Amino acid sequence: MRVSDRGRRILSIGFGVTGYVLLARVLLVEGIQGAGGLGGIDAIAYWTAAGHALRGEPLYAIASFQFAAYQYPPLFAQTLAPLSLLPMPVFVWLWRGVELAGLRLATGGWVRAGIAILAFPPVIAEVDAGNVHLVMAGIIALAMRGVAMPVAPALLLKVATWPLAPAAWVRDRRGLIVGVAGAAIAVILSVILTHQAWVDYLAFVASGSLPTGWYNVLVGVPVPLRLGVAAILGVAAVRWIRLAPIAVTLAYPVVWFHGLSTLTAVFAPIARRHPPATHPPTAP
Repeated sequence: MRVSDRGRRILSIGFGVTGYVLLARVLLVEGIQGAGGLGGIDAIAYWTAAGHALRGEPLYAIASFQFAAYQYPPLFAQTLAPLSLLPMPVFVWLWRGVELAGLRLATGGWVRAGIAILAFPPVIAEVDAGNVHLVMAGIIALAMRGVAMPVAPALLLKVATWPLAPAAWVRDRRGLIVGVAGAAIAVILSVILTHQAWVDYLAFVASGSLPTGWYNVLVGVPVPLRLGVAAILGVAAVRWIRLAPIAVTLAYPVVWFHGLSTLTAVFAPIARRHPPATHPPTAP
């Protein structure tokens, strides 16, 4: 039986609403670590590091992959520093909202975002943890649509958007250059003003080891092989742009189960690109 356009729209809205209801139930049941629950562990690490940055305290005193450990470049924590003045639960819920905005950007609409929540379990896990994988999905979707300026700054969230460079260069060369310049200036200023934080970051990265266990879904794949495939897919994405989210996901330092939520950008709505119109020469 053929379903009308109106019927498909109603079904889509129903699935989307169901996704949001399911998400709300999971988040309310999980709660927030340190506030009577178990969720929000990654967002708590950001809030903790932001507070350290605000007070000029070391960012990497907590061992790698321990609770509240911060494992990102100093500039990310420094950018979030003013938000550390918020109560921790408020920050976690705010960051979860940012993640949902990233999902909406990746999927192209709130209804589609709700369907993604319902259909793809890593999305709920990601919003619960409050990482940056859905923010990354939104940035990838922008690059796929020809807006490349956020690609370079996103390296300060996860050092994983580099496979987007070839496609970004083709689709929005100017935006990519502006993003690289802006990110470079911000990093230089951060290094000058907080040199020790960057020294600590490099030492922290060099001393860390990758976690094992099922939640690291590609733990059995050698990192050089994974990064090599990411590079190949990044180049191939110039022609087949929907490979871009896969390339970035493979380039993550650790591919967590909830990190797979970045793959929602594979289904990002993209306007068809048309070649420049050509006109026959006019007669003299």
